[in-house]
Parts: sequence; C-alpha cells; structure tokens
Amino acid sequence: GKLPHIRISDVRIRGPLAEDITAEERSVFGEGGFDAERSTEQLEAFARRAYRRPLNDEDRDRIADLYARRLAEGATPRAAALDAVKLILCSPSFLYLPETTPEDQSRLGPYDLASRLSYALWAAPPDAELMAAAEDGTLTGDAALRRQIERLLADPRSDAFVAGFLDGWLNLRDIGNQPPPRDANRAYYAENLPASMKAEARLFFRHLIDADGPVTDLIDADYTFVDKRLAKHYGLPEKDTLRLADGFRKVSLPADSPRGGVLGMAAVLTVSANGVETSPVTRGVWVAENLLGTPPPPPPDEVPELEADTAGAKTIREKLARHRADPACAVCHRKIDPLGFPLESFDPVGRHRGKYPGKKGGRIDAAGKLPSGESFTNARQFKAVLKDARRDLFVRHLTGTLMSYAAGRRLERADRYAVEDVQRAAEAGGLRTLIVEALLSDVVRSR
Repeated sequence: GKLPHIRISDVRIRGPLAEDITAEERSVFGEGGFDAERSTEQLEAFARRAYRRPLNDEDRDRIADLYARRLAEGATPRAAALDAVKLILCSPSFLYLPETTPEDQSRLGPYDLASRLSYALWAAPPDAELMAAAEDGTLTGDAALRRQIERLLADPRSDAFVAGFLDGWLNLRDIGNQPPPRDANRAYYAENLPASMKAEARLFFRHLIDADGPVTDLIDADYTFVDKRLAKHYGLPEKDTLRLADGFRKVSLPADSPRGGVLGMAAVLTVSANGVETSPVTRGVWVAENLLGTPPPPPPDEVPELEADTAGAKTIREKLARHRADPACAVCHRKIDPLGFPLESFDPVGRHRGKYPGKKGGRIDAAGKLPSGESFTNARQFKAVLKDARRDLFVRHLTGTLMSYAAGRRLERADRYAVEDVQRAAEAGGLRTLIVEALLSDVVRSR
C-alpha cells in the first residue's frame, strides 16, 4: 500500500529484570516482600492483622502445618506461603467479627472493642495505633477510648461511616430501585442526579460532624450543599454561577426556600416515592419511622389498601378522609397523614411543585395539623414544627439509631435508659458530640 511502513531489523531482549514489589505483596509480607528465611514470622504477622487479635497456638499450628505440607509436596516457599495466606483469608476469624471476650464478662475486651469501633467508623480493620491501644490495654479506659473515637472520626476514612449510616437511616441505598419515567425526567438520567442527591446528604452530614453542628440542622437548616446539576434541579440561583468543574459547594438558601434539612433533600424525597407518583401516606410513614422512631402498626387484614394514585389530585384528601372514616384506620391515619401532606409539595424526584401533573391536576394543599395541635400550611412551617415540638423525639431516635449501627444489633426496651443517658450527655454539643457519646455508651462497649 501507499501508507508509511516500518522495517524492523532486529529485536533485543535483556533479562531477567528484577520484579517490583506490588502493593498487595507489601500488604501481606511487609515492605521487603516475601522472604523465605522469615516466612513463618511474616505469615503470623499477617494473620494477626487479618484476625485483628493475637494468635493462639491453634492458629500458629494450622498455618505452620499447611506451609510445611505444601513444601513437602514440592511447592516453592513463595507458593507455599501464598497457600497459607489463602488459609488465613478463608478463616472465620477473618471473614466474621467473632467476639473473643469471655462470656462471663459483659464489657468487650480491648481487641473486640477495637474491631467494633473500626468497622463502625471506617468499615475496615483497626489500624496500627488502634491495635496498639488494644494491646497495651488502655483502649477500655474512658479517656483513651474517647481519644480514639475522636481520631477515627477526624480521619477521612470515616466517610465510610457517613455513607453506611445514611444508607441505612435514610434508606439512601434504595435510590434507583424505583426509577422515574425517562421521558419526563431526562436530567435524572442524563446528569446522573442520584449520585448528586446522595452526595448532598453525605456532605451535609459530614459538615455537621466536622463542625459539631446542631443536630436539629438535620430537620431544618438555611444552607445545603449542591453542584451545578443539583442547583438546577432545585432552581437555586447558583445554577447560573456554578460550573460542573466546581463540584459541590456549601450554599445559603433563600428565606422562602423549601430546602434545608433532610426533608428538603431530593435523595430523601426520591426514596420516599415510587418514581411515578407520590403518596402522603407513604411519605408520612417514612417520616414517622426514619425521623421520629414511631412506626405505625401494620394495617388490619380486613382493611383494603389505599391506592397511592395522586393523578386525581383534587380527591387525594377526600380519599384519605373516607379512608379515615373507618374506625380501624382512623387511629393510625390521623398520626400518619399530617406528616405526609406537606411533602406533597415535592414530586417523585424531589422537584418543588405547586400543583399535581396533568391538565386536571389541582393545586397542592400542604397544610396539616398534628394530633398534638401544632398546625402548618407548607413544608417550611412543617419543618419548623418538627424542629420545635418534636426535637426530643427526633434526637432520641437518632441517638438510638447511631447506637444500633455501631453495636451491630437492634436495641431492646432495656436499652432505652442508655439512649436517654447518651442524649443527656450530648445535650450541650452537636452531632459529633452525639456520635462520640453514643460510641462511649455501654450498649456499644458491651457484648
């Protein structure tokens, strides 16, 4: 052909070249990589880190026996050591978090406590400093434990706690399970709005931790974090000034903004809808369960389910009123419905709206009245009511949720006294103080 050609006259190869030690090998065998002369020492050191505790004789014998057997079968020392590594990584001591604290002790031993803290705040094994505190026995003391909790929270690796806790508490892991129709929500897909929605919640929570900000900011605040995509979704002025390259910024919200706090976040409003339509009942139950910790009982079997169709918006309150006419439904719905009415001001992906969709869609009535007498006419007033009249209930539920997340178990009725103790201890501080006091509680420090 007429294209330029390359003629290769000869090829020369030099070798063998010394292989670089990979990050994986350093993490297992240390900085110098595998050393056949120190193989047993290296394997035991790795097993201690993998098991997050000192080794016992049974652990050592199992590793040594496999290594020796593989050598006897003709394997190279390196191959035998890698098989021993597989043995370690298949052990229940690595795969699970077994408690080695004696059963006659109610408080966790230092190594179990180190793992509980590390996996709660970093979703990862304890680092060298935390293990050193466990090894010298100081970790179980109040002062040393508080220092370690503060250190772990200040480390960027605690972003794993922020993501994991919010995924559970606010159900953020459910974003995307019921996606909206593409035709009416092109930006949701084209601009990957779910990622921005989650980021807003995480940055907001992270900010409150770092600044030890008021816990009630989670109910209502005059600021939030947005990127250009989310600013456009919310209709904020920053949509015209932010660039995509700017990423997320903390922004002040206008005085009349319905945003601020988790109830104004598109992430929460999306997971509390089904992607197509909204329901005051569904969102009311979400608020009762996730923010106030007062989940309603399941409906009686003989009561028909209320359809969550709000396309005929003019009749949604009439539907609920007729539903409440049944005495079996009235007790629960008088508590649930007022919590959901103000959130009807947001569509299934969290956009603010004044009327329901469609030519026959009527204006949205966001007013409501709680059973205790507090009334409101819109979402802003609703959040103000929650912040004032339901503050203790909200903080108590958040405290219990934090303790349950860190301890890895559901709280029992007997734990309510510990929850109240933590709530009182953290009263003068903000969110970081509450998290620290929750991790210092007997619930988290006990078996």
